Amino acid sequence: MWGIRVEDRDDERRLAAILAADLVNYSGKMGANEEATLAALNISLELHIRPAIAERGGRVVKTTGDGILAEFASAVDAARCAIDIQQGIAERNGELAPEDRLHFRIGVNLGDVIVQGDDIFGNGVNIAARLEGLARPGGIRISEDVYRQVRGKLGHEIEDLGAQSVKNIAEPIRVYRVVVDGEEAGELGRPAKRRGRNVMIAGIVLGALISVLGWFALDWRWPAQEREPSAAAPSALPLPQEPSVAVLPFVDPSAPDGQSGLGNGVAENLIAALSELPGMFVIARSSSFRYRGQAAKPQDIARELGVRYILEGSAQVSGSQARITSRLVDAASGGLLWSGRYDRDVSDIFALQDEITLNIATALQVELTEGALIRSRRRGTDNLQAWLLVSRSLETHMKYTKEANAEAGALAEQALALDPTYPEALIRLAWMYLSNFQAGWAPDREAALARSIELVQQALALDDTYPDAFITLANIHLFVGRHDDAIAFGKRATELAPSHSLARASLAMAENYAGHPDEAIRLLQRAMRLSPHYPSWYLGELGRAYVLRGDFDKAIEALDRRLESSPENGDALVLLAAAHAGAGHSELAGNVLSDFLGPRPGYTLQDYARGEFYKNDADLDRILDGLRKAGLSE
Repeated sequence: MWGIRVEDRDDERRLAAILAADLVNYSGKMGANEEATLAALNISLELHIRPAIAERGGRVVKTTGDGILAEFASAVDAARCAIDIQQGIAERNGELAPEDRLHFRIGVNLGDVIVQGDDIFGNGVNIAARLEGLARPGGIRISEDVYRQVRGKLGHEIEDLGAQSVKNIAEPIRVYRVVVDGEEAGELGRPAKRRGRNVMIAGIVLGALISVLGWFALDWRWPAQEREPSAAAPSALPLPQEPSVAVLPFVDPSAPDGQSGLGNGVAENLIAALSELPGMFVIARSSSFRYRGQAAKPQDIARELGVRYILEGSAQVSGSQARITSRLVDAASGGLLWSGRYDRDVSDIFALQDEITLNIATALQVELTEGALIRSRRRGTDNLQAWLLVSRSLETHMKYTKEANAEAGALAEQALALDPTYPEALIRLAWMYLSNFQAGWAPDREAALARSIELVQQALALDDTYPDAFITLANIHLFVGRHDDAIAFGKRATELAPSHSLARASLAMAENYAGHPDEAIRLLQRAMRLSPHYPSWYLGELGRAYVLRGDFDKAIEALDRRLESSPENGDALVLLAAAHAGAGHSELAGNVLSDFLGPRPGYTLQDYARGEFYKNDADLDRILDGLRKAGLSE
């Protein structure tokens, strides 16, 4: 499995605790459903295994198709990590159908390893791999050396299995079993507490649930479906503590309007890459792109957006050659912090963007972790035309009409025809199907949503660190009533891209429906700061949070501002009516409810209840009580 080898080397040696884990029956699951298995494995790796390793101070050495190898400085940390992983997988399995569950075997050894670059070899690794092979599904096996270190420290019974002979190890090794619940039978989880299945079979569940979701009645909007800008940003915002930057669209001096698809694409990719760097504060695209075509000074833009640095530049193509210039301006002093001019072949555009990203991080003295550095260098395609098509797809989709949505989908499909393994193109196409589902543009809504899920799974199988994929998964899980999973996926998106405004706002929506309005408010405030010209639906979610918290005056203020941009939004009108009723404004509550009922004659409290997905009945009852006071009939 691990390409095990023992060689005589002069490389560094050290003592390390090694954890080896692999997926049980990987080949069989791949044969039954390759895409579903890869997507499920990636979800387990990203939600449970990698976070557990990081939490316990370990380092991922490498992954194979079905497993992962990690090293720790402490045998206790390695063993506790193994327990964390099995408990996390067990909890998730408890909510899945038996055929959808994943089980892992884990072996932990303490021994001498040979270090070559980032990799490790030697008997210490070999024994960990052999221990993993001895484990039952869901089980943990440790060596005698580990046992001596962890005895009495894990809070779990440890069973001595005696000395056992294993392949390619000269002497028998003494094996110990860390007892975890349900290991032998493979029943690793608790009984499911909620309706639903995992994302692999979400199409079936969603089909059953779609019929009871009355979203059309409220004109509810999927987060990415509506991004009307709020009122103008404040004239000045306080600077964040961390280095803060806004990336403006790169202009094309040769274009009549100064704009080009290449320039937009370069800026979008730089925003995405910088947003994934820890220790950075990066303004969202929806705010920085508002200055496209304007002649505003960098200092004025920085003051309005509340950042210290502005990145601006130009991008133009002539034949097979591209010329990119970039300037990083310190708005506080007006000085030029860094600049670069590059004449490159168009095929080098992606490498050049990586170089610019790293130059900016260096100039701002941002410390790059290994994972962040890898993500900053990650690119989904080497096909320039596919990349430009995806950039146009995003731009087109943001018009939010049926025709624009269809055009955006067609552009994404063209990109996939050029590069079928381009994750961002898959996600752009997934959003088209989600928009068709949400807005009722698809003749078969269930099929549209199932297709969207399939595309997200394909994207994750190709790139399991793509934040937008996890944002999409968070929303899907929320809409089928799996609030905890929705929050977990939303948190993963914010971990991967700390400055991703949409990720935080989408997570806030999940927290709202899960009954955590205080956390939703905190997340929305951060999202609004990351995007000072934020989409107005952020205000709708902020209003919902204040209603759920019983802070009706603040709810009314937020919802009034929401309706300035979208006066007929049903969701905001309903919440505003409930807020006025809660605040004792009976006449105003009735007037707002009348505005809502105008195009919806016969709408009742039961219609509202059927269309919502609050985790706690008390949260739904709070809104229903307000609507009842406003005059909505049963």
